[in-house]
Amino acid sequence: MRFFQAYARQVLALVAFSILSIVAAAQTSYTISPSSKNFGSVTVGMVSGSTSFTVTNTGTTTITVNSYTLSAPQFLFFTGWAPKTLPPGQHTSYEVKFAPDSVTSFSGSITIYVNNTANVIPLTGSGKAAKEKVSLSTTSLSFAATPAGQSSITQPVTINNKGTGNMTVNSVTVDPPFFVSGFSGKSTVIPAGGSLPLQVSFIPSAAGAFNNVMVIAYDALPANGVALTGVGTTATTLALTTFPTLPLATQNHAYQVQFAGGGGAPPYTYSLASGSTLPAGLMLSSSGLLSGTLASTVGLGTYSFGISVQDSSAQQSTTQYSMTVLAPTGSSCDNTIWYMGQTGTPGVALNDLGTGTYLGQQGGLYPNGSNVRPADHDADGVSIAQGIQPLDANGNPSPTGKIGVLSLGMSDTFDVFLTFMTDANADPTKNPAVVFVPGAQPRASAALFASPNNAIWNPIFQNFLPQAGLTANQVVVAWVNDGNYPTGNFPSDMYPTQGNLESIAQNLHTKFPNLKLAYFGSRFYAGYSNGTKNPANPEPWAYQHGFAVKWAIQDQLNGLASLNYNPALGPVKAPWMAWGLYDWSNGMLGRSDGLVWTCQDMEPDGTHPSKPYGREKDANMLLNFFKTDSTTTPWFLAH
Repeated sequence: MRFFQAYARQVLALVAFSILSIVAAAQTSYTISPSSKNFGSVTVGMVSGSTSFTVTNTGTTTITVNSYTLSAPQFLFFTGWAPKTLPPGQHTSYEVKFAPDSVTSFSGSITIYVNNTANVIPLTGSGKAAKEKVSLSTTSLSFAATPAGQSSITQPVTINNKGTGNMTVNSVTVDPPFFVSGFSGKSTVIPAGGSLPLQVSFIPSAAGAFNNVMVIAYDALPANGVALTGVGTTATTLALTTFPTLPLATQNHAYQVQFAGGGGAPPYTYSLASGSTLPAGLMLSSSGLLSGTLASTVGLGTYSFGISVQDSSAQQSTTQYSMTVLAPTGSSCDNTIWYMGQTGTPGVALNDLGTGTYLGQQGGLYPNGSNVRPADHDADGVSIAQGIQPLDANGNPSPTGKIGVLSLGMSDTFDVFLTFMTDANADPTKNPAVVFVPGAQPRASAALFASPNNAIWNPIFQNFLPQAGLTANQVVVAWVNDGNYPTGNFPSDMYPTQGNLESIAQNLHTKFPNLKLAYFGSRFYAGYSNGTKNPANPEPWAYQHGFAVKWAIQDQLNGLASLNYNPALGPVKAPWMAWGLYDWSNGMLGRSDGLVWTCQDMEPDGTHPSKPYGREKDANMLLNFFKTDSTTTPWFLAH
């Protein structure tokens, strides 16, 4: 009897153990997709598109992605971080690219550790030799002084295919006040031994010095470019100074452009030139405002029409304009202007607000409503910049060393910085010692980077630095454009972001011992995301973000010890801080320097810059900053 009782207990124990095992298995389960990836054949020197490997928690209990590893240097990590916990039903992704460095086949793997279990995903790809070989007839163009509203003499640039195979030009991009003709806007094949002639002109809208780079992208070769410079002077004869290519329009949605004249005797009166017709739904006022809603009957394409300006002495000048109409993006494309608190008062950019106020807070990028760095702070920045030199892996000066430039931020910063890297590396005026590290990551909020031990820092040190051929000792400069998902009322809603930005500056000093300069940026216009589903950072928070940046920099200017950068004043706790790029502008209402954001500049969510329009616009502004600022030219430009 006892034997049977003991046996029964053993059987019950085994059954119970089996049931528990089944339950445990049911509680913990996950998938990783895809299970392998063949990147195909990629030209040596090029980088493939990215592939996402998604970990999904299909069980009923939380799992942890502990870490990941890549087994071959030709497979590059792109986005994601670990460790990361995933509640039931949640997922996370890790993106990988392929960059062959020789003509051969490659095999490797990405191993993703989930609950300390290795999941090995095979990766394959091959490198192929480039049959194409590109040569530009020139790498720089300089335009003589040109009055605003007038076009310079055009100058030629020829793209030559010196290789043995056909070469495809995918895009030729340049921003106003420079204009390029000869490229259709569609991919163009240049046969072996053939060429593509382009013409570049300079059409300034105002007096001043202008810099840009015409970036030429290919299907199987790295992008290259032509550095452009020009000087605009005050208009001497009556002319329309508005650039002849107008901002992009959206079919069946609101639109507006304010024309401007110069060189005559104000006031100016504007009219549609004789024989010209505007797209249906638009009207031109005598004050030069082109506005309205494009009719649903207006087709996609480019429309041309003449606009005339007349001054008080009855002089008249006419300019031909073109406007391209594209399909709706999915954003709230009628939100061309953000009105503060729905009061009917349009929001004013910080650099136009000046000594004015927004909800009690003074405008301007710097104290006292100024947009100019305080003289002593600028002098300190220039002195630091002049001392920057290439560093070796140990952080020692070396003629063969590197100057690392790191980005930090969320997905919008991630998108813009990648485009900026392409454009800057194509610019022949960039110092070849400058190397970029794309540390920004989708969903990487300021609150994450503010924590020195957060996993968001891991891919920078594990992947992005070594992939760039750098160590932490060689990172000297940072561009920080990061925020949070705020709620609440201004100004208290921006205090946490201000504190996060200050903590980020301190973390940069701790983690990168030779980082000397930190430039901070703002969010751009987000009114097109208002009204979309689950907007990430709509107005007014995108606008208010500029105040968080302003206040963080102002704390350093005011001598806050925790942000001290000057060893003569005590322990150094942070790099020198300043504005790098303030790019908020009130939609198509714009700001005084002419910057506008159209709906076509945004992805369908109204939050992220579109490819190529919004990304190129923002990236070129950032590049122009690095090419012209007093604290960047000593080390960013080739000398």
